[in-house]
Amino acid sequence: MPSHLTRNVYLGLLARHGLLLRPCPALSRRHVSALSRPRVRSRLNHAPHAPPSLPPPMARRPSRRTFFGIFQKPPRMLKEPEIEPGYDVLLAYRKVEVESARPAPRSELVRGWRQFIQHKRKDELRPFNSTQALLVVGLLRHLLSPDSDPDGVTTTDDDLTFADLRAALWVTATKPPRHTAEHHLELAQLLYGEIERRIQHMRELGFDEDVIRDAAGTRDLTNDFELLLTALTQCGGSLEASRRLAEFRRREPRMVQRIRSCWTIVLRGLAEEGREQDLLREWEAAEKAKMEYMPPVHEIMTTFYARRDRVDETKRWFEKPVHGGWRRSPKAYAEVMRFALRNGEKKWLQPVFEQLINSNPKKEWWDVIFQWAVLVMDKGVEDIKDMIGVMVRQGKDAPRPGASTIDSLVAAAIEKKNPYLAERFVSLGAELKIAPRASTYLLQMDYRLDARDFGGVQAIYDKFLRGDVAARQDEDLPVVNKYLRALCSVPEPDFGRILDVTADLESRHATLEPETVVALCMAFLRSDNQYDVIDTLSVHTISYSLEERAQVRRAFIDYILDRRGVSTARAWDGYQLLRQFFPETEPEERLRLMEGFFARRRPDMAAYVFGHMRAQENPAQRPTADMYVACLEGLGRCPDPESLRMVHNMLKMDTSIQLDTRLYNALMMAYAANEEPDVAIEFWRDITHSAEGPSYSSLAIVFWACELQPYGDRTARQIWQKVQRMDLEVPPEVFWAYCGAIAGSGHLDEVTRLIRGMEASVGYGPGLMTLGVTYNALPREDQKEQFETWARAEYPDIWAQLEKKGRKETIMGTKFNIVRDMKA
Repeated sequence: MPSHLTRNVYLGLLARHGLLLRPCPALSRRHVSALSRPRVRSRLNHAPHAPPSLPPPMARRPSRRTFFGIFQKPPRMLKEPEIEPGYDVLLAYRKVEVESARPAPRSELVRGWRQFIQHKRKDELRPFNSTQALLVVGLLRHLLSPDSDPDGVTTTDDDLTFADLRAALWVTATKPPRHTAEHHLELAQLLYGEIERRIQHMRELGFDEDVIRDAAGTRDLTNDFELLLTALTQCGGSLEASRRLAEFRRREPRMVQRIRSCWTIVLRGLAEEGREQDLLREWEAAEKAKMEYMPPVHEIMTTFYARRDRVDETKRWFEKPVHGGWRRSPKAYAEVMRFALRNGEKKWLQPVFEQLINSNPKKEWWDVIFQWAVLVMDKGVEDIKDMIGVMVRQGKDAPRPGASTIDSLVAAAIEKKNPYLAERFVSLGAELKIAPRASTYLLQMDYRLDARDFGGVQAIYDKFLRGDVAARQDEDLPVVNKYLRALCSVPEPDFGRILDVTADLESRHATLEPETVVALCMAFLRSDNQYDVIDTLSVHTISYSLEERAQVRRAFIDYILDRRGVSTARAWDGYQLLRQFFPETEPEERLRLMEGFFARRRPDMAAYVFGHMRAQENPAQRPTADMYVACLEGLGRCPDPESLRMVHNMLKMDTSIQLDTRLYNALMMAYAANEEPDVAIEFWRDITHSAEGPSYSSLAIVFWACELQPYGDRTARQIWQKVQRMDLEVPPEVFWAYCGAIAGSGHLDEVTRLIRGMEASVGYGPGLMTLGVTYNALPREDQKEQFETWARAEYPDIWAQLEKKGRKETIMGTKFNIVRDMKA
């Protein structure tokens, strides 16, 4: 399947969280043209803005060839992502599953599933994320069901073998996801359950155990159980692992050594998940079963309490004698060393390491001792040289310092945030004629990045590029990701260097971390390099899980909403990219974007954001009645007649929305703001004839519409008389709106009488908004002057507060700077 088609299916899948209906449009060159900034027209004449829409789907520029055109630079080609083998089959099956359509032939599905799992087993660069696990589980359930082959022509090649199932279980166990592991847990249990079912079926048929082992492809059938426990504990299912281990112990009581190994896996999982009570309960059961306190268990228990700074418990578990006099693990010593530093327990730690030094430890322990000397004892390079001399003089079989020794010293210096000391330890390695490993160079890159020495970092990275340093396939990815983020963080990024590094990673088929993709995209956007943003998103986000995509998506949303640091044109470019690459954007997030463009005084852009939400095929992603209200309220604050007509037409055609008072209020408010008060008052009449009837917001909005309408005082009086006849409580915002309606028709004497009689009619006196709304509504300057003279004399304190707001000159005359915050 072509890669761009697979990407479209994938984006459509993500857009609907698995409810795939139809692929979204491909991002081609004509879509890229939509990233150009919308032309901003002057607002001095109050003309509507040109709608920032995408070009028509079939639009093409006429072809023109000239003689001089042959010397022009060819247009840049967009990068296509590399789809992992077999992934297209998983996506295609998910599509037909959601549509309840007929799937592809079983042989094709098995081939695709097997191809994807085998690729994942070999690929060290790309993680096995939660979305991929979801797709693998879905197809596996189909392949294991009796209905997966309706034609009944299954051959041996069309079935999943023990090796296929075990490979998938190995991938699940060894490649835990960064985020949610729900689907990994489901997959691990499904795979192991099928392996066990097949073995049990063969036993029921009377097959010999040797024959079963040959058929299963392993001499030890319990290896699969260890893989299951590893997968469960890696993915947050340690309680389930504990339950399964208990069943295994009852079923296979004689397999003592294997049970001990499994118990260690479960204990480690419970500790990683922070389940203290379950951890202690499990260890108590293990002790009763005569399991010894071996170094791995000692490390688990000590680490659990040391990382939580539980002083007494850490000391107790660390000092507890290890079975058989075995030496505690280097990791246990490293953990208590950092624990002592954090908790002021250096005095307790001193004899611990002195005893370790006097026990003639092997090299792995000496590396921790050197770290202790640097971090706790604050030793320098010369002191470490002396300690190395002590180590090598211990005898014929004494350990010798190696590359791991230098690595541990450099790591300690980095932990102390001392790049100068780290550099000296690297020099010590050269002095001792210890050849540095790839890990040493990567540590160098790390501390030079902390020191912002980009030149030094690039010099080391060039060694990797030239092949002078041999690194494992994924060993350098964490620090290279950090390097890219650092390059993007400076005020003027070196894009040439950035693109060189990303090109190298792309040639290796490495996937960048989401944080790095965010940093790259934000740097490219701020320099108007939209093509590089497109390339970055195309190549890397295609293999991201929904959680990782959400991380990048949120960064785009924050960028678009940044009104201080991002221009409106760049924000629109960012939105077009977000819309193309993240169709799964939630309605609530789209609503925030719409509000952001309203805040930028671009109602046309806001309306198009709303329109794109309305055009979604998945009903769950379409706007609700509350979202229509929010959009219409925005158009009431920031008028644009063309956008209002567009949104109103959407509402008319939306059969899922029932018009209620809030929606009528919002329509009334929007049309009044867009200089169509007659239409607004028609909506008032619809409200009065509805079963729900008007609200106080309805009254405030209709009075405002009357204020804007010629002779609107007549309608306002009729409504006011009904309010008085019904003896309703009148909120202040309704009263001052009615004052505005009377003042808007120039009835100065009447409105002053209204304000003077407020105490008697509504039970409270005038406030700042009462006087301010009335003053702003008066149509003539002489009336404003008369009202000011009267109000200043009658209500001097309130008028003084109003004066502090300041005034502005408008086409409609002088107005106070007050905001009428009306809501539907």
